[in-house]
Amino acid sequence: MFLGKHLSLWLDNCDELSFDSLNGNIEVDVIIVGGGVAGLSIATLLKKEGLKVCVLEARRIGHYITGTTTAKISYTSSLIYNHVLSNFGKEFGLKFKEAYFDGFNKIKEIINDLNINCDLRKVSFYILSGDETKNDFLDDELVALKDLDIPGKIVSNVPYPFENVGKALVHENQLEFNPIKYLHGLARYIHGDGSFIFENSRVLDIETVNDFKIVKTKNGFVKGKNIVIATNTPIYDPDSVYKHLNQNKSDGLGLLLKRDIKDMFVVFNPFHTLRSTPTPNGEMLLLLGEHHSIDDSTDRFEFYRNLRNFSDDLFDVESFEYFWSGGDNLTEDKLAIIGESSEDCVYIVTGFNSWGINTSMVSGIILRDLILKRENSYLNIFSPLRFKNNETKLENEKIKKFRNEDIGFSDSVTNTIVKMGNNSSKIINCEDGILAIYKDYDSNSYILNGRCSHKGCVLHWDNVEKIWECPCHGSIFDYKGNVIRAPAIHNLKQH
Repeated sequence: MFLGKHLSLWLDNCDELSFDSLNGNIEVDVIIVGGGVAGLSIATLLKKEGLKVCVLEARRIGHYITGTTTAKISYTSSLIYNHVLSNFGKEFGLKFKEAYFDGFNKIKEIINDLNINCDLRKVSFYILSGDETKNDFLDDELVALKDLDIPGKIVSNVPYPFENVGKALVHENQLEFNPIKYLHGLARYIHGDGSFIFENSRVLDIETVNDFKIVKTKNGFVKGKNIVIATNTPIYDPDSVYKHLNQNKSDGLGLLLKRDIKDMFVVFNPFHTLRSTPTPNGEMLLLLGEHHSIDDSTDRFEFYRNLRNFSDDLFDVESFEYFWSGGDNLTEDKLAIIGESSEDCVYIVTGFNSWGINTSMVSGIILRDLILKRENSYLNIFSPLRFKNNETKLENEKIKKFRNEDIGFSDSVTNTIVKMGNNSSKIINCEDGILAIYKDYDSNSYILNGRCSHKGCVLHWDNVEKIWECPCHGSIFDYKGNVIRAPAIHNLKQH
């Protein structure tokens, strides 16, 4: 099964912009941990207000969540407004609408103001069902849109490749762009004049000294009165909001078609999201789907087979060019977490619910106004404090299932490795505890602590990416035990 390069299109075609790692000690007004679109959106708006900012990125800016997104820019996310009205009421819904319309418009403003060439273009956004017997949700969403005075309509003339679908909800005049080109445009603006971006600068510790936050890395520290944690799942979490997050995994393909697709689509039953983007070889379709949990035991290649079959059935495919995986955090109430924690001057952004581009800019607007003590009509509806002291069934289930996972006592490590085939993995329970073992193509074995260094949940193996993942809170480690993704800070112990 040929799928092309094992890489996101965005990351294969980005320019060579890079930044040094932190080496020494500096002081700024605001420290931002995390160099994805959220961190850089926040940094941009703060620098525009005259504040000195420092972005610390553990690897390369945009090279995880941002680099795997389809990068739709919309003031809606599938069927969110019916959910908001039904669960929180109209007053709340109007504030929620205002936030996302502000974010949508601010993105356009920033692109124009900074003259960022990021392949921005206006498109229509269609939402539909793959099963015509299950599309009443479109009517319910339309009622909510009308109640909140949000543009949208139901149509029967759906464009290619869904001409045979009898009904779709469409939002016109939405946007799409290249997220890495956009991110690099923000980065060029942020870095300089007393503000900084540092790559390959993993945060190892955060402490408070005399009202200052001290953020430590391997070769230096950053000091500031304000700190923003923008690491998808927070690495510093005064209110334990991680307990209210669920990890969503998905897989993507980049493919060339014999007939171009001009708009954005989200399809339910089953879920797929797609759009196209210009490349030197013509328009390339980006298709994401196959949502699954981290602990899903399915061979990860099976998800890509399903995507390829879906593509072959629906499109006239010329070639498959890329495949990759991505993910995001979903909150229990489907609302992003944005705001100040119970610890003064510590700000948290997370739980973007697969609506990352616009929510990142909403985060920037809210944190700008919080830090500058400005009025904002909608900042409280996203507050991290809404979960404080709340018990969560979600976390209790994770602990029961993954931290206390019942793994029978195994053979010795040596005997286990002898019995393993090449390019295989195994979690075992032995005299040294729970261990995670990967045996590579050349019979080299990598033996690690099998529990996540964040909260001790038993890890699961992704056989495509060759990574160990935490099903509780989404930490990712490479097969040698090095941290790839937060909330874990510490590498896995090698045995």
